[in-house]
Amino acid sequence: MKKNILTIIIAASTVLNLVLTMVLVFSVVPAMNKTNNLVDKVATAVDLELEETGQSKGYEVTDLEPYDITFENKQTINLKRDQSDTEAHFVILEGVTVSFNTKADDYDDISASVKGSGVYISDIVKEVISQETIQTLDETKIKEKALEKVKEFYKSECIVRISLKGYMFQ
Repeated sequence: MKKNILTIIIAASTVLNLVLTMVLVFSVVPAMNKTNNLVDKVATAVDLELEETGQSKGYEVTDLEPYDITFENKQTINLKRDQSDTEAHFVILEGVTVSFNTKADDYDDISASVKGSGVYISDIVKEVISQETIQTLDETKIKEKALEKVKEFYKSECIVRISLKGYMFQ
């Protein structure tokens, strides 16, 4: 009698294990497949976006020439005060690096102008930083805005990137 009860318990646990495995397979696997498809679609979209932006810029990384504008002393730039914040916040900057596209038509003129006096670019970067609050402060956005203003100032597409050296904020 004991052997029959033990056999029944083993058979019941095997059937229960089979049922739970089926539930797991039919509920978890489709969800994992959907997640995998979503990741594939996002990866495909990112690859397409990277290819498009690389082609539209019209220059290669090997065509870039960086030029450093280093300040004699670290510059402390006050941020615009936010109405809800009572503390003063600031950004410390050691310098700016400008990247030129050496294949641009006006490369010689623009690079000579910037290398002669980088004051205009450093002033534009400082102006862009000072217009931000601590809540809106974002290094990438600052670089983009500064690059846009520098291109507008020089009326050229020769300058393709601006980097901030020693960028710290508090």
